[in-house]
This record gives sequence, C-alpha cells and structure tokens, in this order.
Amino acid sequence: MEVTRIIHPIGQGAFYTESIKTNDNLYNVVYDCGSGNYKYTPKRLKQDIASFYNPDDVIDLLFISHFDNDHINGIRELKKRTSNIRNIVVPLIEENDFWYYQIENPSFETFYRSLSEIADSAVYRVKPYNEDEEENNIPINDVAPIILSENGRVDKKVSCTTKFALAPHIDWCYITFNYDQQIRLTKLQNELAIQGITEDILKQGWGIMEQHLKEIKQAYKRVAKDGANNSSLIVYSGGMYNSYNCRRHKIRQPNCNCFGRFEFLESEGCLYLGDTDLNQPKLLDTLINRLNLVIDRISTIQIPHHGAYKNFNPNIMMLNANWQDFFVSFGNTNSYGHPSVKVVSTITRQSNLFAITENRDSVYIQIIKKR
Repeated sequence: MEVTRIIHPIGQGAFYTESIKTNDNLYNVVYDCGSGNYKYTPKRLKQDIASFYNPDDVIDLLFISHFDNDHINGIRELKKRTSNIRNIVVPLIEENDFWYYQIENPSFETFYRSLSEIADSAVYRVKPYNEDEEENNIPINDVAPIILSENGRVDKKVSCTTKFALAPHIDWCYITFNYDQQIRLTKLQNELAIQGITEDILKQGWGIMEQHLKEIKQAYKRVAKDGANNSSLIVYSGGMYNSYNCRRHKIRQPNCNCFGRFEFLESEGCLYLGDTDLNQPKLLDTLINRLNLVIDRISTIQIPHHGAYKNFNPNIMMLNANWQDFFVSFGNTNSYGHPSVKVVSTITRQSNLFAITENRDSVYIQIIKKR
C-alpha cells in the first residue's frame, strides 16, 4: 500500500488530498476544497482541481471541516471535474442552529441541505463531543470502523469519534473529532435576546435575519468573535496497527535550496484541524484522550485558521514526542495578517513549518509506504 498526501498551493483556503493505492484499487480522499473569500470557485483552485483529477476519477471520501466559503466553494467544481463524490463527512448542524452559520454564509442552509445530492452514496454528519455520552468512552480500537459504501443513499448521524475505513483489508483509517460548542451558542442566543433578536426571528430565514444584521453582528463580537469556526471537524489520517515509512518531499523551505530532496519522518499520521480554535477549554486534553491509541503516530499537523494567532495554542506542539512538521495555508496578499508572526516564530523554534501559498513551488508532498 502507498499513500500520497498533498497540501495543495491554492492560497487563502484549504485543499488537501490523499491517494491510497493498493494492489487492486485506488482511493481518493479530500479534506476541504475552497479558496479565497468569494462565493464562487477562484481560478487558481479550479486550475489545481483540473490538473490533478481526471474526469473518470472518483472521490471516495470528502471531509468538510466547516462551512466558510474558503473551505467549500470548490466542492461543486470538484464534483464537476470528477466522475462522482461517493461519501461526504461533515460536522452535524442541527436545524435549530442554522441561523448561527447563515450570518457568516447566507447560502449555508442551501449548501448543507444539498449535501445528499452532491454525495452519490452517503453523507455522515458527525455529532458534537459530549463527555456524558457512553459511546464516546469506548476505546478507539473497540469501535468498529464504518466501511465506506460505493452504492446506496445514506444520510445518517454518527458519533463524535468515528473511524472511517476505505475497505476491510486496509489498515489506513480516518478518525473524526467534533468538539461541542453548545454552551457558546446558548450564550450568543442570550446576548441576542438582550438586543431584541428573539428565537422566532432567528428561525424565519435569511430575509428576516438580514434586517437585524447590525445587532446580530454586535452580539457576535461580544460572544463569538470567530463565529462558527470553532465547530471545525478535526480529522486524524493514518494507520492503526501497521508501521509505515513516510518521506517528505521538501519542494520549498526558507533559506534552504532543497528542491526535490526527500527526508524521512518519524511516523505517518496527520492531524487536519480546519479553522479550529485550539484555545477552547479542555479541547486539547479531550482530543489527546480520544486519540490516545494513535497520538504517537502523528508527525504532521495543520496550523488552524491559516495561522491566526487567536486560534493557536502552543501546547499543540507537545502532542507527542515525535519530531513534527507543521503546515499553514494562506494567501500571499491576504488582508488578515495570516499567518501570525508570533505563531511562525513559536513553531520554528522547535519544528519544521511549511508555508503553503498560491505559489506552485510551495506544494507539500508526503509519500507513505507500509513497511
């Protein structure tokens, strides 16, 4: 088995792919597909999708971390350029909470409801973590993985820590983690009520909510500065039992002329973090506890929210004892100051940091083989 993991250079967004090649099959997995702050797919991302996938390729598994346009606006282009998208995994958003996401993305409800049309086989909606739920206390190795189906129409809710496997005979798996932010939603709802924005108004659709946009945004600034980013779906990608060789293709690194050079990493696991706020109370401790059986496999970590300082927690660097690679995706001309210089400085003191921009030569590639 061989896995090719690519962090694509598409600027301010995220488009991460893995291709798992076995003796008899090829599986394609994608984590997020979007770029820029535009409603429609930016040209740079379109070019990368078209140059990477053939029309007869199948996307076996698509993870969507959250619903900001710069993480989803390439999904319809991805479907258009490939044969089909079989399975989609997203954070579960209850209908009563749609209003929260529509403030940031007015087309959220339409997109969320259309997932069953985009996926040819199944949509899995990952429930938030709840420490009181018994099913979340089951060790990962005792949880039977969901073996992805190629046929049928499935739309179901799954537990916070769900294992997804591409086929029964493949050790490679994907483990999800969706941290609960219900307390934050309740605080925001209370703040909105003070502003005169009642639950009835929030559930009447975008046309009504838009009339109260000023008051709603003021409430957001007081309670939820990052909006819905906290709900980003975290995904572990890697093995469970087998050992792997993982070599890193260093196309570009600051102050180093190392084009085409390969170097080996300690382990094969990668942690995709979307736009997660790593400073949420207990998030890191809970994540480490839930991924305890694979935590030492992780050697590659995405810096969340394009390197924003308020989303970064330096304790992520103490995740395990392995020498780690970090990568951060951002646009060269973004107006947010991403990535934070403080974040860059903190990481580069101890680890490797790869900057993935819209420049072609900033692509980051890993080749992983079973030992």
